[in-house]
Amino acid sequence: MKAKDQPPKTKQSFTLGANHLTLLVIVVLTLIRTLALAISPLELGVDEAQYWLWSQTPSFGYFTKPPLIAWIISGSHWLFGHNVMAVRLPACWLHLATALTLWQTAAWLYGQRAGRWAALIWITLPAVGVGSFLISTDTPLLLCLALALLAIAGSECRKIPSAHAFIYAGFALGIGMLAKYAALYGLFGFFLIWAMGRHRPTPVICGKHLLLALAAFLVAACPNLIWNFMHDFSTVRHIGDNANFSKQTNNLTESIYFLITQAGVVGPLTFLLMFGILNAARHERHASWLIWMAVPVLILMSIQAYFSDANANWAMTAYPALSVWLGGWIASHFNTGERVSKTAIWLGYGATGINASLVVALLGITMAGSLGPLNLKSDPLRRLRGWQKLASDLEPLLVNHKANRIIADRRVTASLLSWYFYDKPVTIMVHDADGTPSNHFEANHGWQHKAGSPILVLSGSSDAPSIPNIDWKSIPKQSHTKISHNRERNFYIHFGVE
Repeated sequence: MKAKDQPPKTKQSFTLGANHLTLLVIVVLTLIRTLALAISPLELGVDEAQYWLWSQTPSFGYFTKPPLIAWIISGSHWLFGHNVMAVRLPACWLHLATALTLWQTAAWLYGQRAGRWAALIWITLPAVGVGSFLISTDTPLLLCLALALLAIAGSECRKIPSAHAFIYAGFALGIGMLAKYAALYGLFGFFLIWAMGRHRPTPVICGKHLLLALAAFLVAACPNLIWNFMHDFSTVRHIGDNANFSKQTNNLTESIYFLITQAGVVGPLTFLLMFGILNAARHERHASWLIWMAVPVLILMSIQAYFSDANANWAMTAYPALSVWLGGWIASHFNTGERVSKTAIWLGYGATGINASLVVALLGITMAGSLGPLNLKSDPLRRLRGWQKLASDLEPLLVNHKANRIIADRRVTASLLSWYFYDKPVTIMVHDADGTPSNHFEANHGWQHKAGSPILVLSGSSDAPSIPNIDWKSIPKQSHTKISHNRERNFYIHFGVE
């Protein structure tokens, strides 16, 4: 058949081709991120090591976090063995699942082109680039929040019966609650959607469906709620300590700075474009409910920053909904031929292109394990270096002194040493000087006196630590490790007998 006689491509075939290409892009990016995990020389961070330690003793709750992150790492550790990659591997694949979920959500609400844009926006967010390398409680939470959005979209588009949809949405947020208590922002968003739209002829959420979502949420979250009740609400109290309202700063500059940091979290141009939802919510139905799943989080975290302190990642729960809306906004400007629409499309390409460049840079950094030619005064990667060297320095001392007990100087050191001495008969502890546990180690791995036992104690000083009932026996050894171009990690290793 001659080329001119071939039938023209249909819109459906074009859509399928674009879908396949987009899927290929995000899967290949995830595979490259997996490769980066495999070859990176960077060691575990303290939180990652502590999550791994929790995973060795499955529970419905832990001192500072709910249990889902530990359950996920436990499965990966069992499948892939005791290596750094096994701990981090679920992160990039969970973000892939989140991208696919947002794709379907945006496709239901705005069409297939919007779905592709939403997936690409999500998978190229700088925070997702970092979160695909370092596993955190945000990662499973964001997937659960995306699933909740999908359920609401299913109700809106008549893909899922409304009663079923809000049971699914509440259950997804309840599972998210097992990852991080920021899932409550999603539940708060449900309430705002109901409150702001209850007088409409066709509300997004009616009262009975809100109650169904709440019931499903409580059912899914109840294992951790019961655990907290049985453990004096230790995790809840820790969250309150993190908020740190007792040390108020009342500094508006901190709120402004927090908002500026969000440009680094999702990319500068992407962050600016996302503000368009404020205008769209006045005339576009889906924007009018997506906004309540996003903007209140940014407002609450800005208020938190004003009163005390707020980490940049604390607002991550705002971005699944904003990614869906932004994907829809960009897609809506195709095939119109208007000058304004062409500008919007190029802004979309520009925002995603900037973020893709940042993602490539992040991949290079994680693979190399360094910032390359950048010599920052404070290297953010320094916390991921040098712990194996400390463990290696301790091993011969344990043998020479016939010791199998180590008192670490703090939670950070205890977590990482627990990782490195995983398969050795060595007990890692901390000394709770004031008798009031302030972290997982003080609560569960505090030093208990054992008369006659040889022991090694880590300290930042050559003077013997002020720990009672230990007879110090020799001059302390030193462990020095260069962790950046201008930083060293130094420990004194004291030997004594209890």
